[in-house]
Amino acid sequence: MTSNLTGTAALVTGASSGIGAATARRLAEHGASVALVARRKERLVDLADEIEKAGGSALVVEADITEQAQAEAAVQQAVERFGRLDTLVNNAGLMLLGPVVGADTDDWERMLAVNVNGLLYTTRIALPHLLQAAEEGPRRVADIVNISSIAGRVAWNGYGVYSLTKFGVNGFT
Repeated sequence: MTSNLTGTAALVTGASSGIGAATARRLAEHGASVALVARRKERLVDLADEIEKAGGSALVVEADITEQAQAEAAVQQAVERFGRLDTLVNNAGLMLLGPVVGADTDDWERMLAVNVNGLLYTTRIALPHLLQAAEEGPRRVADIVNISSIAGRVAWNGYGVYSLTKFGVNGFT
């Protein structure tokens, strides 16, 4: 059965669980080949097996996108395997809540690294491939989907730095 994403390739960060895994499944159901990117390889392998048993195509890419070189390598692996990249889903995220007073600034650094830098690194390296996909079809369109949060629109007590990262995602988008 031909679907609206047949012949396309997608990369999903944070694909080892939750929204990322569900998004990867749905993309594959609609015909896209999917690069599954996250740090937890065993979960990615299980998801890839599930997608392939259902007739889809999946690539497991164990990577920490907070490291620019690993984010770049993840995109390159997807393009090498599938020959193209039509869709990027920036889903990887980290939510560490608590008051700013007395907070562990290492937690802040981790959230900024995943929620902001990882998204930026992955998008930067993916853009030339996405633009090429939009020029050459099969759909003549490319998509970047940045997963944010209601915390990127409304600030709550204890969400300060997490909200800052998600407001940033919204601003970048």
